[in-house]
Amino acid sequence: MKQPIHVQLPFWGLALFSCSLQLGASQQFLGGTLQGPPQYAVIDAQPSAAQMAQVAAAQMAPSPVAAMAASPVAAMAASPMAPMAPSPMAPAAPAQTLGQATLVAKNCNCDKNAKVNASISTADGTCSVSKVTVHQDHAAKAGITLTAVSAIWGNTALSKQQRDKVKLAKVSETSFHCMDDRVTQASLFTPGGDLGEFILALSSYLQERDPTGQMRPSQEVVDALLEKYVETIPSTRPMIHCTDDRAIAHLEAEMPLENLDLSSPPDVSKASLLKKLTEVENHGDSHMRLMLKKPEWFQLNQYLVPMVVKSFYHLLWQQNSDPKSRLYKSSKLKLEVLVGLSNPLGFLEVSSSKVCHAGEVAPMLTPRTPQRAVLISHLDAVSLRRAELASFFTRIANASPRKINPKQLGQRLDRHGWLALETTGSHVASGLPFFTLTYS
Repeated sequence: MKQPIHVQLPFWGLALFSCSLQLGASQQFLGGTLQGPPQYAVIDAQPSAAQMAQVAAAQMAPSPVAAMAASPVAAMAASPMAPMAPSPMAPAAPAQTLGQATLVAKNCNCDKNAKVNASISTADGTCSVSKVTVHQDHAAKAGITLTAVSAIWGNTALSKQQRDKVKLAKVSETSFHCMDDRVTQASLFTPGGDLGEFILALSSYLQERDPTGQMRPSQEVVDALLEKYVETIPSTRPMIHCTDDRAIAHLEAEMPLENLDLSSPPDVSKASLLKKLTEVENHGDSHMRLMLKKPEWFQLNQYLVPMVVKSFYHLLWQQNSDPKSRLYKSSKLKLEVLVGLSNPLGFLEVSSSKVCHAGEVAPMLTPRTPQRAVLISHLDAVSLRRAELASFFTRIANASPRKINPKQLGQRLDRHGWLALETTGSHVASGLPFFTLTYS
């Protein structure tokens, strides 16, 4: 049996799991040619909190979010790239320290031939859940208690009722939902959902392509990149972007519009809506709002998030109403409208054991029920999605003479993801009790 892995990280006490980035055989896409990328040090498997902070700062800060000098796809080969002078990036917003945690990753009861408990939804029968280790990393004066967490989700052996609260999902076939306590279905969670991860991946890719920050992609190039990526994902896991009823009400008042269906608005309103959707007040997802409001906190250039937001809605509307679109009726893009006010009682970092993680299986939980509401993050599971994104952008770059190392890009993406969770978490979960749940 392998020895437990102890990892300490600041603020969240997040577990650091390594995963291999695999390059599958795939269609090659035309890429641009830029100068060679900078070299980055490989993060040690067991860094200290201070080392982790130094590495993240040193490796994310060399340049603003850069851009490429030519279209990454054949259809965009002639797209213009507007020059852009590099601008200094402000440091990430200081996170309120909630303490450090030691998370122990244990082997799980995983057997491909094992008989899985019928009350657990499993992926390909590769892993079953029989226990959970709960650790409170930060106490608070208010919010959910360790006793309540243990009663609801379990601690050590799980009762049948507690097992029923867990569903196992194959990560490659499951969407990542936005990190919000108003979600009422069992899901996997990361800040900004799948669209938030695409933004970080695009940013990391652009940094690798052009460390100087002298060039930026056109809106058409960003549209094409997002569309190409969406075409690669299975229909079982649509790319999710969240907003809420308050943001839509704000849009209706600004336009003005009545009974706005943001998934399929009137054609005459689309151009105005795209412009309005780049404004902070018209978003209901806290992570997207923060990235639009303070992109420098996330090591993002100010142009990037508005461009990706426009691309998402442009493609969403094509999918839902344009028969000429390749995405028409594909259901690969999904806008989730959350209802009511956010009022989380705690923060849960959820992971599975190393064996289950290696099988690309993760436990899904439900943030909101009539009895309670919590924020949930799946940091180890989302590393699998980042590996997929790194592979996608590597294939785009490697269709040109200018190559990208997938492992290097994956490491940059993981660092960017840690920074994003740290930054958003310090705002949406400040003062909440924090727990790590490790299923095995």
